[in-house]
Amino acid sequence: MAKEECECPEGAPPWLCTYSDLMSLLLCFFVLIVSMSSTDPNPFNKAVGALKGSLGVLTEDSSSPEMQQAVVWKVSDVDMGELSMAISALQDFAETQNEKKSLSVKITSEGIAVRVLTPILFEQGSAEIRPQGMPYLAKIFELAKTFDNDIRVCGYTDDTPISGGLYNSNWELAYARARNVAKFGMNYSKLDPKRFSVVSYGEFRPAFPNDTEENRKKNRRIEIFIEYKVNLDPLT
Repeated sequence: MAKEECECPEGAPPWLCTYSDLMSLLLCFFVLIVSMSSTDPNPFNKAVGALKGSLGVLTEDSSSPEMQQAVVWKVSDVDMGELSMAISALQDFAETQNEKKSLSVKITSEGIAVRVLTPILFEQGSAEIRPQGMPYLAKIFELAKTFDNDIRVCGYTDDTPISGGLYNSNWELAYARARNVAKFGMNYSKLDPKRFSVVSYGEFRPAFPNDTEENRKKNRRIEIFIEYKVNLDPLT
């Protein structure tokens, strides 16, 4: 009498599915271990950018080409808690003085940037720092003390022509203002003079179109950059 043929169900047996799942999980596990054994600077920069974003300040895309080319501070050199407290103190001070819109902090591909609208710091047409503006500068340079990086002070104006007074052009006025802000950082805040550079853009790099009085107020500003240490001098 012939043996009855065994009827096997279609598809893989259940034990084989379980075994395949196990092998897949083990493969993923070892791939993850290998990937964590090397440090890719791009994900690292993204992680640093995410941490900076958690501090409540504006950030640029840390994966941009400019950020990848910049020499960022070492993690050991950055006390994020101290940086966060300094930025918060600066912003809180501006808010208590009802000048929150006149001061902003931003982390860019060049470094930490602080923008101050000049009505806080100067009378119209003048480069002498107002007494009311000195506490703002003191707070800003307190933030700069957190690092040893270079500080670039930039002066800007709107496109209103200058008539009379000590300065013959907006470029000269913007330079005098930026120079006096840098001198404040050196003399009052006791920062090393070799850290400073002064730049004047005058009316030629407006942040907003000079088509309304409100925009002109925004264009009259001082910007202080705590720069990443990138050597751009081809002669050194």
